[in-house]
Amino acid sequence: MISHPTSHDADRPAAAAIGLLARQGYDATSVDDLADAAGMSRSTFFRKFGSKEDVVFADHERILRQVTERLAETMQEPLAAIGEAALLVFNHHLRNPETSRARYELMQAVPALRDRELVTSHRYERAFLLHLLASLPDVEHRQYMAVSFAAAAVAVHNAFLRRWLRSAPAPQESGTADRDTSGALANELRALSEIFRPALFGPGTPAQAAPAVVVTVLAAGADKDAIVQAVRDALP
Repeated sequence: MISHPTSHDADRPAAAAIGLLARQGYDATSVDDLADAAGMSRSTFFRKFGSKEDVVFADHERILRQVTERLAETMQEPLAAIGEAALLVFNHHLRNPETSRARYELMQAVPALRDRELVTSHRYERAFLLHLLASLPDVEHRQYMAVSFAAAAVAVHNAFLRRWLRSAPAPQESGTADRDTSGALANELRALSEIFRPALFGPGTPAQAAPAVVVTVLAAGADKDAIVQAVRDALP
């Protein structure tokens, strides 16, 4: 299930700064301007964000921490967990369309920001890879295939993200379009998992099956042996 909670309060100062940079221009905007837009003093701005370049990607620091924490705590099988982590990042953009599109415009105009985006993507890829290496069985070529899957998951996410950033659906259609895009990304990530599954888990590994539901009817007061036998009889 894909949830769309409201924007995180901690992101609002950075969002205000990014909006100002997009409207006024990166080089034309001073740190004092950004501090005013973020509602803080110059010294607080430097303590919290560090620089103009840092503030553009400040929300990703929080999201990356969230991704790392979720991967550390997840009970999902590794490939599904990576898919959910990628969706977490993508849905953050969907919840904050103005900020994400303003940042995208800035990256088209400022080469240093495009370079920083590559570094940010690599950090997500690294988080995915570390989770895979800690969770996958020790099959031949595991490390190389884990590197490939982590890179592929990030590449698919980024392709969907750039297509969404370039689109501009009508306001009344944006919610439906976003849900459709998020669902399409989820499907692509699942398909990608099935391509990599045999290499990552070993030959002959079946696709992850949906949970089985067994229904049986027992007389009141049935003992444990009767219950176990009824379940066995009901299994396909």
